[in-house]
Amino acid sequence: MPFVIRKLNDARTLGGEIRELRRATGLTLSEMEARTKIRRVFIEAFENDRNADLPDSLYARNYLRAYLRGLGVTDPEYYVKRWEETRGTCDFVEASRMPRQRVRRGTMLVTSRFLKVAGVAVILLAVSLYVGNEVRAITSAPSLMVVGPEDGLATTEATVTVRGETKPGTAIKVNGESVLLDSDGTFETAVSLERGLNVIKVEGAKRYSRISTEYRRVVLEAEKNTAVVPSGLHQFP
Repeated sequence: MPFVIRKLNDARTLGGEIRELRRATGLTLSEMEARTKIRRVFIEAFENDRNADLPDSLYARNYLRAYLRGLGVTDPEYYVKRWEETRGTCDFVEASRMPRQRVRRGTMLVTSRFLKVAGVAVILLAVSLYVGNEVRAITSAPSLMVVGPEDGLATTEATVTVRGETKPGTAIKVNGESVLLDSDGTFETAVSLERGLNVIKVEGAKRYSRISTEYRRVVLEAEKNTAVVPSGLHQFP
């Protein structure tokens, strides 16, 4: 098969030279697409200097090398360098390919480790928050509300009824004495008073929890119609 040697014009564009190389092989664009597995739109972009239609520089550079090798060019770097000058790329991939690949692998490794560490940290934080909430729920003092008697009450009755409400399962003590708790969390008990000021202490606690404490001050007064009569005398109406 005779070959036609054509002299390339130095003033011709790079795309034109690549197109002449293909035509010298007698291959069509479709045949080059099938041979190199490069999309025809990219081949046409190379041959017509339409750099805007090409992918990123890293991919376009590899496509150009593969295309030139498909045309039988043993050393495509001459054309690649010219293409870089034409496109204006400045990533210097050829001069730093191996270091950049090593850095990229290291970066990916560091990123992977960072993601793993971050994931473990998030899990540990979630577990810590859950455990902390559970511990606080167990050790925190239960709510305790004493609805009667009111603090500072003055009465002439010898007993007073202490009523209140708390969470079910709470142990209630009034002046140190245990009080039964109803299923709805309410409690009620009678407390004997002494003449003068009485301090009633109401405590509520669960197992392992702190103690909730409420105080009520109640004054037992003497009856108004009670009088002290001296010995030997009679009281008249």
